[in-house]
Amino acid sequence: MAKKDLQSAQILFEHDADYGIVCFHLQQAVEKYLKGYLIRQMGILQDGHSLVKLCKKATSYEAGFKAFLKDTAFLNTYYIETRYPAEDPLKVDREDVEECFRISSEIMNCIDKLT
Repeated sequence: MAKKDLQSAQILFEHDADYGIVCFHLQQAVEKYLKGYLIRQMGILQDGHSLVKLCKKATSYEAGFKAFLKDTAFLNTYYIETRYPAEDPLKVDREDVEECFRISSEIMNCIDKLT
């Protein structure tokens, strides 16, 4: 499912869709990848949507996840703001989307190498 979210983000980006929605799909891909990794390690599904919390939990099994804490905080902003818009809408530019793609790719590649 995570790879479907990644593919959806790529298709949406290529077709000039709303950048916030593209980033939301990337956040979802990483959330699912981290949860999958943790299921493999712990045998149980983790509740919640915070990439930071999931990443911190993953550091219990692989210290290298500490390098992603700041990145997961950045990517995490696209979960709440795109689903439940605030009074001041989130402004997302092309550089933000490219950063989200970079982060998603690095985390997902790391997990692929570990599993």
